Amino acid sequence: MPLTKAEASLLSRRTGIDVDSFTWKNNGVLTLLNDETTRACVFLLTSSADVNAEGMCSVYEVRPRGCRTYPNVLNDQDEAILDEGCPHRSQFPTPSEEDSITLLNLEEQLLREV
Repeated sequence: MPLTKAEASLLSRRTGIDVDSFTWKNNGVLTLLNDETTRACVFLLTSSADVNAEGMCSVYEVRPRGCRTYPNVLNDQDEAILDEGCPHRSQFPTPSEEDSITLLNLEEQLLREV
């Protein structure tokens, strides 16, 4: 999940964890790491790699915008779609044009930081 420098800083302050311990750079974009064991976000409280395992976001109140909008992602035509990789996408409404604008604005902000 990509995140802005401000979001990473906020997560660091709230958790007491150094930014370098929960992020990596993906083509210059700051990105949340996944836990090696569960393959889920490092902030997801779960003990299983099963996609249907129960889990809880430990930073829910300060989660990045990308997490707030997921499973909405942009396709090659800059339209919001439901991420094919999300095993629960059938439980979400079809993204709107407003969702596309939100994601495009987030993408623009992330790319300015590269």
